[in-house]
Parts: sequence; structure tokens; C-alpha cells
Amino acid sequence: MKLSPALLCRELSKLYPVSTDGPLSVEPVLTRPQLLEQGAAPAEGALCVAPAGEDWSAAADRAGLVLTVGSGTPRGRQAVVDAPSTAAVYNAIQAVFDRYDGWYSDLSDSRLQGQSIQTLLELSHNLLGKPLVVIGMDFSVVASVEGESHGMARGMFGATEDTYDVLTTLKHSGKYEAVRQLDGWFYFYSEEEMGSCMCVNIKKYGQTTYRLMMFDTEEQQDPIYGFLLEHLAAMVEHALLHNTAPVSGGSHAIRTILHTAISDRTADYVTISQRLDGCGWHSSHEYLCIVLQLSYLDQKNLTIHAICSYIENILSGSCAFQYKDDIVVFVDLTLSSMSQTDISSRLSCFVRDSLLKAGYSRVLLGHFNFRRQYDQASIALEVGTRRNPSFWIHRFNDIAFDYILEQATRKLPGYMLSHERLLRLRYGDEENGTEYLRTLRLYLDNHLNAVQTARELFIHRSTFLYRLERIKAVLGTDLTDPDEILYLMLSFRLMERETPADPSRPAGQNSDQNRKQPV
Repeated sequence: MKLSPALLCRELSKLYPVSTDGPLSVEPVLTRPQLLEQGAAPAEGALCVAPAGEDWSAAADRAGLVLTVGSGTPRGRQAVVDAPSTAAVYNAIQAVFDRYDGWYSDLSDSRLQGQSIQTLLELSHNLLGKPLVVIGMDFSVVASVEGESHGMARGMFGATEDTYDVLTTLKHSGKYEAVRQLDGWFYFYSEEEMGSCMCVNIKKYGQTTYRLMMFDTEEQQDPIYGFLLEHLAAMVEHALLHNTAPVSGGSHAIRTILHTAISDRTADYVTISQRLDGCGWHSSHEYLCIVLQLSYLDQKNLTIHAICSYIENILSGSCAFQYKDDIVVFVDLTLSSMSQTDISSRLSCFVRDSLLKAGYSRVLLGHFNFRRQYDQASIALEVGTRRNPSFWIHRFNDIAFDYILEQATRKLPGYMLSHERLLRLRYGDEENGTEYLRTLRLYLDNHLNAVQTARELFIHRSTFLYRLERIKAVLGTDLTDPDEILYLMLSFRLMERETPADPSRPAGQNSDQNRKQPV
């Protein structure tokens, strides 16, 4: 790995006196050293070791850093090392690179072996020698090495009397809020809370969810270790994305509350609302429920928890958990930075590639509709899958009318619920070859517009009006009652859903009386 000029000189100063012209760069730009001889041109940005007694100013302008062994006056990107020989300095530099390369290799091997975040911190503590902590933004301590002195033992920070006041102060601290979304390493110093520490925010899809912290007893800010902390944070982020961190306390609490809300029909919703308010999911927020139907492979390979974690990673402000044989997801749309469109686009590819199917509820306000939203999403999934089995996403708004028709025909078939005299029109059409049923259907669909209906039937308006009078005579109505018009339109939908094998004709129907010449 590359090292910074400032870090390299810091390490060399432990062995030999090192003098510089001023502060050196803390950016990791240096690779392994090369011995520089008079007249040789160093590579751009190279680390060079050269003997004293020569003018290396031109080489220093091109190189990343020139270390002059012996005595002299440093200028620019040049440092003077008071060592017995260039070979001694060269070997010392190689040892420094070996040490940091070994650390980075150990971190990589740890991730390949699936070891914990705690292991990453322990490996890094051997190199940095300072307390290290990974903490969630809900103040749950995921991993800690020597963090006990700062109240950062593993568990929930703020759960004890010693740390509760600190947590309360931090929640209301403007300085703490100001660094919440910073990128890269930064220095956070607050004597009244936790002292000084170097931090790196760990983000998931643009939102800070965890923070890596390295505590320092020195009050003066020292940026030398910043890039090393960023390397470690990248490894921790990889571990978090691959589910090697325990579930944070806040997320687990919300999951438990929501599970109770949809599973316990006797639950006290006032208590549930108060508990959710305490977790940041307020009653003034809008919520969406999604139910995912698991595939056989997910059930066989026990990947349910992995799916839940992945969904929470890609949907900010969400909580996913298993309920019965499905995965239930609630999204706080007010808390989330994502719109409904963003959520749909983010989930659609995942649902398709994972061989899942999803049902969406309507967006509702507050905590008192969670059970109904779950029912909506479940109905959307069930009815939508039955009506359109090739679709992956089913929304309740798209299947609500189909659901109404299904519920209406649970005990009686559609033809027994339909308008009785509408059936007479159908039987009359079958016997006489007329189109009264189609004429009425178009007339209703066109909002009782005679001209438009005649045009679509390709008949003269007077012919249509004659048909309409015959239809009204059979129905025994003048088609002015809104409820009857709604009943007729609903009857058409019910008749479309099924064709009875041999339904009994309505009582009192006389086929001879209904037989008329086609119009």
C-alpha cells in the first residue's frame, strides 16, 4: 500500500533524527523507495534515498519525497535523516512498508475468511495503538477495542447512568450533527462529551449508518493516521454489507414493535404508537407496507435474514422481518430520502432477479393502520399473482376492484348476483340474434351518450334510440336511477368473470314473448 510522506518520516524519526522544511503531505502517494544517484532522474512522485553532499533540489521537485542521509538543510519535498548510511535508511523504510503492507494484507485475509468487525479492530489496534470503536448512528456499539475508558464497551451506548448524559448531550450537539454526513476522515473534539477522536462515517447508499472512531489522548489534531483510518473504514463497510455485524438495538426494537402490530389483534395500538415515537418513527409520518413472497430456494437455503438485511440496506428508513412464510417491509416515507418511485425502481430488479413477488399497500398516515396495510399488501400479492402471474410487482390500487368482485362472489356466483332483467337481455340476444346487451354496455360505458354509442355501433341514431326503448322496456326502467346504473355496470363485470354451465332462467321469462326481429 502507499504511505504518506508525513507518516513515513514519523516512523523514521523513531530510529533516526529527521528534519524537514515544514509540514509534509498526509496524502498516501509514496511507494517503495529507490536509491538515487547523482545525475539520475527520479520517477514522478517517487520516494528516493540519496547520500548527502549533493544538490538534490531538482530531484526533490520531481519526486514525491527525497530523503538525504547525513547532514544538510532540507528544502521543499526533501528531508534530512541523520543516519550512518543510505543502506540503513533504505532498509528501515522497507521495514516500514513491510509492516503496513502486512497490516493491509491481514485485513483483506480477515474479510475473505468472513471474520468479524471486532477482528478488524484488533488487527488495527496492534498497528495504531489507540482505542478503536465502531458505533451505529443509533449509538449501538458494534465493536470496540479499549473503548471502555470512553464508555464505548460493546452493547448500547447510553444504557448506563455514566453514559446516558453524554448521549443526551450528543443528540443535542450542533457539532455532532454537523459531521453526520461528512465524507472521508474528520476530527471530532468535544471535551465535555467524549474527548478527541478521529472519525470516518460509514455510509450505505448515501446515508451514514455507522461511524469508525479512533480516540486520541492528545489535544492537538494529528492528521497523519487519517488515510489509514479510511482504509480500515472501507473494510468495516464491506463487513457490514455482508452481514457480519449484529443487528443494532434500534432496528431490532422497531422490528419487534411492528411484528406485534400485525400479529397481535389484541395489541394496544396506543402503546405501540408511543414506542414507535420513541424510536423515531412518528405518528405524523407516512408509511408504506410491502409483502414479499419467498421463493422455494430462499426457504431451502435459509437466506431470509440476508434478504431482510439487503432490503434495509437499499431502502433507507425501512424495517424488514419475516412473518409467517413472507417477508414484511415497512418504510417510513417521511424519514426515508426515497420516493415511492425510487423504492419501486430499487426493488423491481432485486425482486425479479431473486425470483420473488411483491405486494404493495397504499400509503397511509400514522401508526393505527399497520395491520390494515399489511392486509392490503397481502391481498395485492395474492390477487395480483392470481390475475397476472407473470408480474413481479402488484399494487393494491391496481387490484382493488378485482378484489371487490372476488369478495362479492365468495358465496354466490356472479350470474346469481347480477341484475335479473339484464339476464333476460342476454337470453333474448341468444334466441333472437339481437345486440341489446352489447348496446346497453356501450351506452353505460359512454356515460349515457347516445351519439357516441350509435357511432361505435355503426348504426343510425334513430335506430339506436329504438333499441334503447326496447332495452328499457325489458329492464323496466328509464335508466335515471344512479344506483341502478351502478348495479347494471357491476352486473356486467360479474357476468364477464364467469359463464355458468347451465344457470336457471329467471322466473317468469317467456322465450316466445321475448322473441323479436333483430334490429
